[in-house]
Amino acid sequence: MALSAYKTIQTWIAQQLEYETMHGSPAPLTDAQRKLLEKLQAVLPPVTPLLPEPELGDANWIGILLEYRAANQRVPSNVPGGDFTEQPGPVVYGVLKWHCQVRIDEHSEPFPGPDGGLYPDGTMPSFARKKDAKKYAAKCAVEWLGENGYMRRLNVNSVNPPPVPGKPPTPQPSPARKKQKIMPSPPENPQDSAPSPQPNEDPESLLPKGIASTFNKDEVSPVFEVERLCTRLGFPGFPRFKVTESKMLGFFNGFPDLGALSSKLPPGIGHVNDIYGKKAVREKIAEELLEPLKKLATQSGQADKQAEPQIPA
Repeated sequence: MALSAYKTIQTWIAQQLEYETMHGSPAPLTDAQRKLLEKLQAVLPPVTPLLPEPELGDANWIGILLEYRAANQRVPSNVPGGDFTEQPGPVVYGVLKWHCQVRIDEHSEPFPGPDGGLYPDGTMPSFARKKDAKKYAAKCAVEWLGENGYMRRLNVNSVNPPPVPGKPPTPQPSPARKKQKIMPSPPENPQDSAPSPQPNEDPESLLPKGIASTFNKDEVSPVFEVERLCTRLGFPGFPRFKVTESKMLGFFNGFPDLGALSSKLPPGIGHVNDIYGKKAVREKIAEELLEPLKKLATQSGQADKQAEPQIPA
């Protein structure tokens, strides 16, 4: 049965390729054929076998990085430290894998990147879980900070990121033609500035209370993120969360006071109703504000970049 099916499919493929060679355009497909081809492509093994996911160890890498950022965010920039970017990766056996990179003020390139965290062939690792991809990005950044004197090197149960052959980590960003931004210098005594896990310390406790989400101590609270974005946009102290009781016991309504910043956002954004618990109201409001504020911050950063005076080469 299988052999007969293979021959039938092989003959059909040969006919499709012959059509495309003769006509110089894609061979016609029915909707059923297109759907079946998409399903088949999704479950076939990749042409180039993927390398295994890097080890993450037991450390709470995201918490360590965010605690360091909270204590050492000394120089404002268009790309503040701790900005994570997730991107879809390859589809392997029908499962979508994920890439994630993080930018920090101390380095011009994201992690994983040219100075740490790539596979030996220069490709970026991908993960079946977004959360693991984010942990790995934070791990690469923390290890680079430790190697370059910004924080204490951590002695934790983990495997170092795979090196990039022929290119050792460079502590300073490459010279650029445009005006260089002031970068924070390593602390005089790295031992005093770096958080490090103690032998019997719960890794979850490495994420400070003001940063951790109410619902998941290993995730960053959207409240912390929107407050940081408002500060970056020039509105420190916002948003102010306005919470009122709902008609149902234990449930609350809420909305954000954004001051003059509200004129730059869609009307009524962040207004929520009948949310159980006051803390949950604040997180729900912040979740709705997060994406619009990120877009504003990106636009603001691009405008600042274009306004910078250029130094002739």
